[in-house]
Amino acid sequence: MSAAKPTKYIFVLGGVMSGLGKGIAASSIGYLLKQAGVKVTILKLDPYLNVDPGTMNPYQHG
Repeated sequence: MSAAKPTKYIFVLGGVMSGLGKGIAASSIGYLLKQAGVKVTILKLDPYLNVDPGTMNPYQHG
């Protein structure tokens, strides 16, 4: 049995108004890695505690 490869993480960070840019960048990187034979999982996090980002101003949320 072969040894398991360690999990590696890529974080895509950006400013408030660059939500679309971060999503496109993350999906493009994921696509390229998948084409190279790497198993890819994308997880989007909104770091809000007890706040609904859907009701926030786009300048606050992005």
